[in-house]
Amino acid sequence: MSLFFKAHGTPSVGLFLIRLIVGIYTLSLGIMQASNMELYIAKVKALQILSENNAFIVGFILPFILIIFGSLYIMGFFTPTTSFILALITLIKIVIRGLFPTEGIPFNKDLIFLACFLTTLFAGAGVISFDVFLDRRKKKVKADETKTAAITAEVITEQPIEPKAEEKQSA
Repeated sequence: MSLFFKAHGTPSVGLFLIRLIVGIYTLSLGIMQASNMELYIAKVKALQILSENNAFIVGFILPFILIIFGSLYIMGFFTPTTSFILALITLIKIVIRGLFPTEGIPFNKDLIFLACFLTTLFAGAGVISFDVFLDRRKKKVKADETKTAAITAEVITEQPIEPKAEEKQSA
């Protein structure tokens, strides 16, 4: 019965699963948008939030941003920065679509993705990531610096001043 009531695994496995599932969704979303670029640019222009030129630029660049940062998110590479950028994109999507985009859906699904991005922003990528290798290099550099640094101190003591020979004779 302890199988049902005892936690197995580590938080790193959970963080890896979050990164894997949400990263695959983000990567596939970017690929789908990039595969039909004209349609996606037309959707961005139809929102009429940006000017026509800015909507074209955003519609052209955003799929590639999703592909690049979705891949980095899956690998766990620069996770805090990657999570922040993806959370910002998701937050903008939530603001544009609203909390309840269509009737019959309880809430915007992007809220779940935002929660996942914020989790990895503050918790990190976990042990199963490329960020671990970057952290190890930083720790080695810091350890090497502390090994080579030596602290020296000079102790100065006051010695009683002996009177000079002239002063001894006058006294």
